[in-house]
Amino acid sequence: MLFFTSNLTPASASDLGGSNIPTAGAAPMPTQTLAASLVVLTVSDRDAFGVTDAPPPPPPPPEPEPVVTSKNVAGSASSNRASSGAGTIVNSGTGDIRWPFPGSVVLSSGFGPRSAPCAACSSMHMGLDMTPGGGTPIGAAAAGVVRTSGMHGQFGQYAVIDHVIDGQRVSTLYAHMQVGSSPLVAGQTVQVGELVGKVGRSGVATGEHLHFEVLLGGTTQVDPKAWLDANAGRTL
Repeated sequence: MLFFTSNLTPASASDLGGSNIPTAGAAPMPTQTLAASLVVLTVSDRDAFGVTDAPPPPPPPPEPEPVVTSKNVAGSASSNRASSGAGTIVNSGTGDIRWPFPGSVVLSSGFGPRSAPCAACSSMHMGLDMTPGGGTPIGAAAAGVVRTSGMHGQFGQYAVIDHVIDGQRVSTLYAHMQVGSSPLVAGQTVQVGELVGKVGRSGVATGEHLHFEVLLGGTTQVDPKAWLDANAGRTL
């Protein structure tokens, strides 16, 4: 378990091997009930990752790799081989793009400006925080290839998965997972809904939650909720 204090140096582009990237801003999300996606939104003090300066981008995208876009394939989890559809499916919902959790989930902090909830957190949140409860399994939002999986000073246990959607690279980032809960390794092919890890509070976090990001082109952070609302349930 990693512990951090309020004088932590915020992550920068160099931390994950990237460069300065454009980001999209949005106003804070109001309280609402989302019937279509079965996701209940509430705004609370429970936080996800944030920084006081520029948000940390993930590493630059690798050379294109084969991406599997077929639907659920169940099996036993593996942390040692780059395989196709060999992991445990934890979200067996419909569509080739899914929310990280089935059913309903509370959203605690949206994308865009906010009041910084901790000294090491920012007022510009570059992801979406989901609070289904500590230890809840997290499913991959789409089939793809793991770009990176490991530990980061502020993201804690995290992973980035590269997908090809409508012929374009789209990446998803999963942060603050329980240490040791992710079976993913770089270069591994995963299926939609396959286990990414379990909800935790590693890194800089004020509570157990998933910090989820969507990166168009592999680098440009956009509103994950808006992207999921527009794409979850689609067949590719």
